[in-house]
Amino acid sequence: MATTLQQLLDGLTQRATEPKPSATIEDVTGTLDHLGRALTGLAHDGLTPGNSMRQRTITDLAAACTTVGRLWPHTGGPLTDLAGAAADLVGRDRAIMGRSHRWAVSVELAEVADHSAGLAHRLLPQAAVDELATVRELAVVVEQLAQTDPPTAAGAAVLDRLVPMPGNPLAAAQLTVLDASGALAAAVDRARERNELSLRNFRAAVAAAEITSRSAATVTAAATGNDAGPLLVTGLAWQLVGRASTVFDDGRQTRSTDPHGVVPWALTFVGHLRAQVAFDTDIAALRDWEDLAAVASRMQQVTGQLSVLAEHLVSAVDRWSRTGQLYANARDLPPMDNMPEDRVAAVIAGRHVQARGADLDRLRQVVGRAAELSTGLADALHRAASMGSLARGHQATRHAPRARAPVAAERLLSHPQSLDRDATTIQSSHRTGREAPPSR
Repeated sequence: MATTLQQLLDGLTQRATEPKPSATIEDVTGTLDHLGRALTGLAHDGLTPGNSMRQRTITDLAAACTTVGRLWPHTGGPLTDLAGAAADLVGRDRAIMGRSHRWAVSVELAEVADHSAGLAHRLLPQAAVDELATVRELAVVVEQLAQTDPPTAAGAAVLDRLVPMPGNPLAAAQLTVLDASGALAAAVDRARERNELSLRNFRAAVAAAEITSRSAATVTAAATGNDAGPLLVTGLAWQLVGRASTVFDDGRQTRSTDPHGVVPWALTFVGHLRAQVAFDTDIAALRDWEDLAAVASRMQQVTGQLSVLAEHLVSAVDRWSRTGQLYANARDLPPMDNMPEDRVAAVIAGRHVQARGADLDRLRQVVGRAAELSTGLADALHRAASMGSLARGHQATRHAPRARAPVAAERLLSHPQSLDRDATTIQSSHRTGREAPPSR
């Protein structure tokens, strides 16, 4: 099953705080060694521009954890394995982390280090190990710094980045919506790295993001009892991305036959979203608050992946702007200062030209805006799920119909190639009929 860094760290905390722990001291110190490895990398990349209190504290905490990790020989164990996997994920994602991401991850690692050091003290009640005390003292300082300057929602999004299961997810006995969400993001990233991300792929991913956003708006409104209207702006932002992309053409006339490509995974993901997260259903049909809380939690994890997807799409747009792989009617491109004579002639004649540089600025901007709104929506869902402020069924009834996905998103996902030159088909219209509620 797909997992996240946050889930791994939560698992570590749960094991470290068990009333009757079964871990050995060697397992705990192995855990701290891996935590030190992760913190060392984050400190090396930088938490702040200068030598701030935050930077110094994380650097010192990394050194303290590493020191503890050398006090006993490594024998492995469940805690060590979880910490090793978490450190590996941090190392894998360091290249895409900014300072806000690094701070959010460091705060979570510091909390786990505190619990781990506390467990070590419980295992050795008669021993005064100064190195363990140092870890706990520094972790407290990190907590105090986080209280005065807490991680942002955008920074914390990296903690919920899904890691798809190894191998072929479709071969799993039970594929979950989280597996499909992680696989979709991985498919987009894979196609982008190979320079094989077509406009058809791009639009399929955007359509999946729009459908996800509208479903998230429904669940958030039901969970909080608030009106869905303001939440729907995220879905509209993704719809605008799809519309902006129809200006361009990449000249590809053939479809990809890769069964694990972007379009197949987008279709698979949306199918599982409907089945497992109550997509496009009356939220009031959920039988009790526990059901709604579970739906809100799953929806929050899925929505948290939209910022990851957006990063891959922005990267693709940047590459297209450098390589000139896309074409557009010169009349549809933004005006230029000191427009060259050949572009002027193309505008007059209505010819297609290579789109480069600033020609794709609008597309890049709308993807970025959709990403920001998606982060806010995921944060709203997280707060709704964690606070347990769940509205009763009769309150949810009035929200669900307003948040249904428009026909355009469905059409874009099912037949993205049909929209290559037809911008009008992206316009929104209301669905008719209802989907059956998810089976239990």
